[in-house]
Amino acid sequence: ESAAPATEHYEVDLSAGNYVAGVDIPAGTYNLTATSGSGNVSSSNMYSGGLNEIMGSPADEYTQETFNNLSLPEGETLSLTGTVVLHIVSEDAQTGNMSSRVVGSEVQTDLSAGNYTAGTDFPAGVYNIVSTGSSGNVSSDNMYDGGLNEVMGDGSDGFSVKQVNNVELPEGTVLTVSGASIQLVPVGSAE
Repeated sequence: ESAAPATEHYEVDLSAGNYVAGVDIPAGTYNLTATSGSGNVSSSNMYSGGLNEIMGSPADEYTQETFNNLSLPEGETLSLTGTVVLHIVSEDAQTGNMSSRVVGSEVQTDLSAGNYTAGTDFPAGVYNIVSTGSSGNVSSDNMYDGGLNEVMGDGSDGFSVKQVNNVELPEGTVLTVSGASIQLVPVGSAE
């Protein structure tokens, strides 16, 4: 016999990163409101109940400030880029069966400008990537599959981001750091 998972109200603010339903946020149906900044907001199910929007606050001719009824079943990923900060709210969040990530005590890796391969130059895994120096571009060759392509810096210029959360860097992924320095902080996988 299988009972439907218990659901409840859930809300949180999110910034640049990848958020897996059932791991980083509960699975559920969400209303999204941009509270500051702007950037692309997409979900891995963008063609079946998801979204792919440029969101920002205040809204203008290029950005949406709100998006309602985003379906995020377990395992789907919500991705935010740029400086957008989203307030997300669900009334049917499945909070009881979450398997959240844990910021591990593993070694943090500092990288300056260069090309680095996961599994060779640093351990493959999932990381929060934090800017530790001047502004520059940080990208991975899996940017559309859990990776990133961001201008990173201290955020004071209005377009760089200080941190990108839950970036997947599996074995063999190339991470390119240009004009910046970063720290990779392991957050554990969504297993």
